[in-house]
Amino acid sequence: MWRSISLAAVLLVVLAVALVQPAQAEPLAQANVIWNAEYYNNPNLQGSPAVRRQDQAIAFDWGHGSPASGINADNFSARWGTDVYLPAGTYRFFALADDEVRVIVDFQFHPLIDTFGQGKVNQLVWADITLAAGLHHIQVDYREQGGTAFVFVSFANAANNPQPNFPALNLPVPVTPGQWTAQYFANRDLAGSPTLIQSESQVTRDWGEGSPAPSIPGDNWSARWTTVQNLPAGNYEIMVRADDGVRVFVDGLAVINEWHTATGLTYTNTLYLTAGPHSFLVEFFEAGGVAFIDFQVRQLTSVQPTPIVPVVPVIPSPTGQVATVTASRLNVRDQPNPFTGRIINIISRNQTYPVLGANENNTWVQLDVNGQIGWVNANYVRLSGADVATPTPVPQIPGSSGYSATAYPYAVNIRSGPGTQHGVIARLPLNASAPIIGRNFDSTWWQINYNGIVGWVSAPYARIQQGADVSRIPVTG
Repeated sequence: MWRSISLAAVLLVVLAVALVQPAQAEPLAQANVIWNAEYYNNPNLQGSPAVRRQDQAIAFDWGHGSPASGINADNFSARWGTDVYLPAGTYRFFALADDEVRVIVDFQFHPLIDTFGQGKVNQLVWADITLAAGLHHIQVDYREQGGTAFVFVSFANAANNPQPNFPALNLPVPVTPGQWTAQYFANRDLAGSPTLIQSESQVTRDWGEGSPAPSIPGDNWSARWTTVQNLPAGNYEIMVRADDGVRVFVDGLAVINEWHTATGLTYTNTLYLTAGPHSFLVEFFEAGGVAFIDFQVRQLTSVQPTPIVPVVPVIPSPTGQVATVTASRLNVRDQPNPFTGRIINIISRNQTYPVLGANENNTWVQLDVNGQIGWVNANYVRLSGADVATPTPVPQIPGSSGYSATAYPYAVNIRSGPGTQHGVIARLPLNASAPIIGRNFDSTWWQINYNGIVGWVSAPYARIQQGADVSRIPVTG
């Protein structure tokens, strides 16, 4: 009898251990991920891979070399895949690459992280995703086009405030989000009273083909988020990816304005913020199909901007005319050009402002918007008189110096002024060249004309011809 009871007890213990052990092993799956890797001798993941192998981590710095014998040093690509058990929770993925990287979780149509074609070489990118407990498939795609090559990808439970497991590089720092006031409208124009108002911890959302609430239709709706955050002084990058339209205001200034239908395009801008509180406003509309928005703010540096000698502008006198806005929303730019003109404000239908002048062909009108001088497209305002105002002289673009700047070893931002405190207006692709039309005093920034876009590039990343006489280049900024 005693032996029977003892045997039964032993069986119960063994059964209990067997039942418990899988739960103990599941969290360890993250620490023992094996990636099935495929390397291709082309930048597009096409054809059969030249090398197949298993990697224990995606943490490679090949420099000017290649991943393996038989793989090109430039113009190659790679794909890693794994299936890993994860407990339920929100997971934060980090990626850093030269040149491009993409992270896809559970075969989703929209990648969680995607820098392909985005010009984010050597920039830390991160994103959060909430996952149910179970087995999840993770895929990482990578492309190397030229120069140095590296790729790092890591992930961990966001509840533990993880940091990227990457080398010590001068990387941007994510800004911890605060609470946002969210307003949702049952129309795509943010018109009338919001149907739903609630507090949210972040702007980033993926509604798929659904909507934020049953009271909001699946298509043709809009949203607005507002917050005030205390930030240290430094340069900040604003990044937003959306389907469909989106615009972002910082301290009342429009820094991103892409109010149109789109399919997951990414928009960025860089600006300098002083220490203290700053207001953020994000507006979004959904036209049809899937709906999502990914919004990030990150600090690039904490260095004070290079001091700029202030220039007192000559303010034109009012012409006596008044312009009335006829568009629902109208961009105000610092130049009469839709490509090189930086958006400095947005005005609304039926608002009126004094007219200061116009460009030579009367296609742009200069306005005094509550003390802020800017330009608007003449097609979207109605003037009080029959004649357009007397033209205001537009600064002439300097001619070429005979030298050109070539982006190397990375693609380089084209900014509106000679310094990182100025906003990004375009990008000079890797190995692309543009005529140099000016420089700053110490020749650390070149002013270029890239296909009609006039802006500034950092000299260390935009090489001039060897032996160039920079004294021949006029100082323009």
